[in-house]
Amino acid sequence: MSVINALFSTAFLILVAVSAAVTGSMVVLALFDCAFRKEKSPGAGGESLPDQGREDLDQGNEDEVDDNSLARIHAAQMRKFRVSRSALWE
Repeated sequence: MSVINALFSTAFLILVAVSAAVTGSMVVLALFDCAFRKEKSPGAGGESLPDQGREDLDQGNEDEVDDNSLARIHAAQMRKFRVSRSALWE
């Protein structure tokens, strides 16, 4: 019976050590990320639509706007916020 208790105690202590190591590495990597992050300078102007999207909206044909045009406008706006490419296509 004492062998089983020793085995469970050892397994528990190993799991505690592994979880402490994972948590510690997450904290250290987050601190490195904050320390070496490059600050992005804000753009010169405010948010503006690309020329092609602006022309489509100025004509008053909101219902007939090409889907590809809207996708390009959305992609251009999302690039300003540094979104990964995989997040754009979900």
